[in-house]
Amino acid sequence: MSFDNLMQHAYEIQQQATLKALTESGARPAAPAGKPQPAPRHGEQETRHRVEQMFGDIPELFQAFAEMPDPAAFDGHRSKLDKSLSELSSGWVSDDPVSGRTYRANHDLDEMLDAESHIESWTGRAAMEFKSNFISPFPSIVYNQFMGIAVLRAALDAEREIWVRARDDIDKIAHDTITALDRMDDCGKNEWVMTFTVVSSVAAVAGVALAPVSFGLSLGLTAVGATSQVAAAGVPDDPPTVRFQGETAQAVVASMRDAIRLLHGYIAEQEQKIANALTSCCQAVAQQRDSFVAKRPALADATQSDVTGPLFMGYST
Repeated sequence: MSFDNLMQHAYEIQQQATLKALTESGARPAAPAGKPQPAPRHGEQETRHRVEQMFGDIPELFQAFAEMPDPAAFDGHRSKLDKSLSELSSGWVSDDPVSGRTYRANHDLDEMLDAESHIESWTGRAAMEFKSNFISPFPSIVYNQFMGIAVLRAALDAEREIWVRARDDIDKIAHDTITALDRMDDCGKNEWVMTFTVVSSVAAVAGVALAPVSFGLSLGLTAVGATSQVAAAGVPDDPPTVRFQGETAQAVVASMRDAIRLLHGYIAEQEQKIANALTSCCQAVAQQRDSFVAKRPALADATQSDVTGPLFMGYST
């Protein structure tokens, strides 16, 4: 049974539950369209209508899951972030702190450090500020940008992992329900166990440290990642195992509804973990913007009349 056939399974559950419930009620199912209908018995039509209404919502319950994001749709975005990490990989740090992936150093970044020797004869305020605001903090700013992108990459992995596991879980709910309806006439208790794997899809990661660019304590970034990919995650939540049972079609479908309701809640909990981590990261970046973006160049305030003066280009030779 695969996720691609989820809605087919939903209609199968609806049809099978309806037939079982009609049999339990002593009513006959209606003949297929175009076939002669059996002579009606007293109350039979009302029973059919009641049973059909009882299970009429089943396709809708599964429809929301059939429209879940496709995990493959995340691949393009992950590739773009991988490209950004490769461009920001300085050699001082080339490992993603969340997943442990290694990115080859981009040696173009080394040219900034070589720039200082080319401007030794440049004097004036702009020269001093260029050295202090651009050359000196450049390694730390690149490091922090790398870490910020790594946190985003990990969050994207975590989001993808939610939908991978949610697909498996809803598919198993459908499979278990069909099996339970098939086993209703067997001897013994009709019960089954569901493990909600989506609960362990997102793992918390120890705070990602940032490099201080100016005086003062540099805050870290809160990160989450996909449990299957993080290099040093905290202990993930154990996936809960829930026992369901049902001796009638109505009871089996009621257990299915409970399982779907739980799955909705567990998905929302995992989504909230990611939202909380990214909200915290946005706040940290906003509080220490200078750790990620170099200050405004002094030359940006120069005019044609004073650009060559001591405040700006100085006495460069």
